Amino acid sequence: MGTVLLKCFVGGVAGILIWLIFEAQAPHDFYDPRWDSFEVNYVCWLGLAIGAAIGGVSGWLQGGRKHLLLGIGCGGAFGAVGILFGHQVGSALFHAISSSGNFATNVMGRTVSFTLMGGSLGAAIGGSTFNGRRTIQGLIGGALAGAMGGALFDIVSSVSAPFVQHIRSDTGRGQSEVGIVGRAFMALILGALIGLFIGLVERLSRSAWVRLILGRNEGREWSIDSAITTIGRSESAAIPLFGDTNVSPNHASIQRQGPQTYVLVDGGSPMGTFVNGQRIQAIPLLPGAQIQIGNFKLEFLMKNALAPQRAGEILRAQAAYPMQGVPQGAPYGAPSPQAPAAAAGPAPGSLYSGTSGGPGPAAGMPTQMAGPAGPMNPTVAYNQTVAYGAPAGAPMTAGGLSILALDGPLAGQRFTVAGLLTLGRESTQVPMSYDQQASRRHADVSAGPGVLNVQDAGSTNGTFVNGQRVTTAQARPGDILKVGSTSFRVEA
Repeated sequence: MGTVLLKCFVGGVAGILIWLIFEAQAPHDFYDPRWDSFEVNYVCWLGLAIGAAIGGVSGWLQGGRKHLLLGIGCGGAFGAVGILFGHQVGSALFHAISSSGNFATNVMGRTVSFTLMGGSLGAAIGGSTFNGRRTIQGLIGGALAGAMGGALFDIVSSVSAPFVQHIRSDTGRGQSEVGIVGRAFMALILGALIGLFIGLVERLSRSAWVRLILGRNEGREWSIDSAITTIGRSESAAIPLFGDTNVSPNHASIQRQGPQTYVLVDGGSPMGTFVNGQRIQAIPLLPGAQIQIGNFKLEFLMKNALAPQRAGEILRAQAAYPMQGVPQGAPYGAPSPQAPAAAAGPAPGSLYSGTSGGPGPAAGMPTQMAGPAGPMNPTVAYNQTVAYGAPAGAPMTAGGLSILALDGPLAGQRFTVAGLLTLGRESTQVPMSYDQQASRRHADVSAGPGVLNVQDAGSTNGTFVNGQRVTTAQARPGDILKVGSTSFRVEA
């Protein structure tokens, strides 16, 4: 809710600032011919300021100087045009409805007029992002704000009229026009409520989004409301990730292929894109999926959807994920026409990194099947066990000990311990950033002769072996190691 309230605040501040600037120019005689030009200038600047403020906040929240400047510039320009359109149409309707001049028809006419003005301003602010869905969200939010402000304008002006007349008579000024407080209220309420309702409608209507759970600007969220949402180090990326050279300018993208179908596609990045610890080329995203790009970890979320309890097994059950060349409409996991699907074991002429004299995987990185000409583009196999904690270039060991995740997003994934393995939310070896009960560096495990040496690293919630809290311990095959809310079984 923090971002919603921020938009509410800056919208209200922008509105009241414009009122302060323009109110000194307002005529004090109700029949003054300068009213028309005053209203046009006032309304234009009001839309420009509110649009620039709310658009700027949206750009700043998205991240990057380019998004910020575009939000301010486009939000202001679209806001000025949108509110002028609504003002022209709304004024005509106001005069038609309130022709009798009584209080009730004035309130009704003002409500209709400001509803149109607020709706067109909100739609313009949403349209400044060049996104149809946000345009509709802005229209709804702006119309609600305008209706509320319009309904209260005459009431506030009437209540404050005696005070305004008293002040103006003391200074020798006319007493005919008493809308100063109503205009201040309207400027404040229009800016604040447009920001509030746009933020609320965006949040309530979003169906999918990603949250940054580890990395710079941790906690920031991005809605997935475009057909293609790009992720990368580029200033123009829809989800910009700055400060890590391992992130490519256009590293990956999330593509919406149906109301509830979102596919993460790697953009050919050298360092790769990972989901739940597995390197992927293209994969349908499940709620709760942990996406790792460089040193950043993001969580994919969907409205009214829970993460599968055995997400790791579901991930590995899809033996291969399609890349370029998959026929349109082909099911995920279908073989590519360019190359056969990856098999469970080495195929003739293929090799696994680290077993044929080539460089092995870096610690914490899954092994990728490769062919004579390099990594196979169409598919990647993930039915291998990853040796964590081993030096780069070390071969996969036969035998030894491993830990098998029993619950959470990692459920079903096995991690072979071939050296020192660190567990925790900041671990680069076992992706546990989802586990809020785990410390950043929770525990260290290493392989001994037939046992797993467990060392708690000063964690807040403790490390447990078979239900007993330990500082140091030795775990044997079949024992249960619990770190945070995640349980692992020690296996030979």
